[in-house]
Amino acid sequence: MLDQKLNFFFKPVLKKFATILLKYQISPNHVTLFSFILGVFCFIFLSLGMIYIALIFFILNRFFDGVDGTLARLKKPTDLGGFYDIISDFLIYAFLPFGFILFDNENFLSMSLLLTSFIGTCATFLTTAWIFEKKKIKIKQLSKKSFFYSEGLIEGAETIILFILMFVFYEVASFIAWIFALLCFLTAIVRVIKVSKILNSIN
Repeated sequence: MLDQKLNFFFKPVLKKFATILLKYQISPNHVTLFSFILGVFCFIFLSLGMIYIALIFFILNRFFDGVDGTLARLKKPTDLGGFYDIISDFLIYAFLPFGFILFDNENFLSMSLLLTSFIGTCATFLTTAWIFEKKKIKIKQLSKKSFFYSEGLIEGAETIILFILMFVFYEVASFIAWIFALLCFLTAIVRVIKVSKILNSIN
């Protein structure tokens, strides 16, 4: 829901940084790999209880995740780049609830539900993109991504904000995770209803 607004706000910064990397012949896939490594360090520090250091690595991970896409658009987005980017994002987002469990075992129930809800959002996200590509359904997208980006209550911006809240207010991370999971399930349901209506209208 907030993705377009935040993208508009951060776009100039990301573009300027990506332009610098472009001059040094750094590829978007290299940035994606670097971003993934930052995310792994975030998970490690989180699991060790070094919350604020983990938060710094998470913010850096998300920043460079934005840079790789911006850099790709300055050159030419590729299917392989989109493939790497999606895998990297999903793995990092899966690592974080696991990290909160390792940090505090009392988080296991809420974080396990959050991971389960991610299955719903990931499945509906990917299958929607696949169906829209298969059916050649065209919908205007300002971001010009390499795949159809399915909107919902929980998108990239909301995910980042909620994870940051979990880092900053780690004492109530479990409570935030319950709300997070509920919103993810609602997002998956909304996508199912939306895609069902679209497919029923064209079949």
